[in-house]
Amino acid sequence: MKIVFFSSDEVSIPAMEEILGRGIEISAIVTSPDRKAGRGMRLKTPAPKRFGEKHGIKVLQPEKIRKNREFLEKLSSLSADAFVVVSYGKILPPSVFNMPPKGTLNLHFSLLPALRGASPLRWAILLGMERTGATVFLIDRGLDTGPILSRMEFEIREEENYGEAMERMSKETAPFLAETLIEWLKGKIEPKPQEGEASYAPKIEKSSAALSLEEEAETLVRKVRAFNPDLKPWVAFRDGRLIIRRARKAEGKGKPGEILAKQGESLLVATGKDAILLEKVQIPGKKPISGAAFANGARLKPGHFLR
Repeated sequence: MKIVFFSSDEVSIPAMEEILGRGIEISAIVTSPDRKAGRGMRLKTPAPKRFGEKHGIKVLQPEKIRKNREFLEKLSSLSADAFVVVSYGKILPPSVFNMPPKGTLNLHFSLLPALRGASPLRWAILLGMERTGATVFLIDRGLDTGPILSRMEFEIREEENYGEAMERMSKETAPFLAETLIEWLKGKIEPKPQEGEASYAPKIEKSSAALSLEEEAETLVRKVRAFNPDLKPWVAFRDGRLIIRRARKAEGKGKPGEILAKQGESLLVATGKDAILLEKVQIPGKKPISGAAFANGARLKPGHFLR
């Protein structure tokens, strides 16, 4: 059994470890090119590339795929039985997903046809869903529309943010994906068409991380969970930003942004409806601190405003 693995994200590492552990050969890993990132604009290597180098696996980093003859020839020469995709970030053309005899499997973090698209787990949190799941399906020409090979469900824990939920799901789906792949390659799975009403989870841009305390507390708390840790949700504070790392809905009344009280290590702030308890916040460039410590340092008292 031989596959090529497509991924640009660290969430794929548990799956690749599991697949190798099951005796399946990963002939190559296809990932994104190294990019400059951070304040120092240093060249950043994708986690799948580091994994490939550690395990002696060929790594391919095409800037573009469609009509890239050199890349397509390299891919074809690997003679893989199937391709596997986990958070690759690019749409594969038919010239790629139809190449292997057993097709191309995609691990998607929702119960398809619900939440098709680039950001299913973030949207599940934003929508207040208590449960979601993962689906392994065969890629076709549509957006996450291909026939299903297997599905599994997950609970979304109440105070879990996106990063924490994704890390947990990536570990729990690793054996699920490996088992599905093995059964599929052995011809023991019959693909089933997707059934039910489709919904969509488009990519969430960084601009969405700007929060307004005019919104109701429940909405704000969901956004804080869905956008952490990477999108860094923030509210305006004085001449800059205050990043909100952890928050909970709480009882309280006041004008949006009004400081109501310090509660233990947290800071209670009024919103458009109810109030939000800021448990952990961060000034850009500094370490996260408690809401109460932030209020002390900024000399904020009840009746002041967070703006």
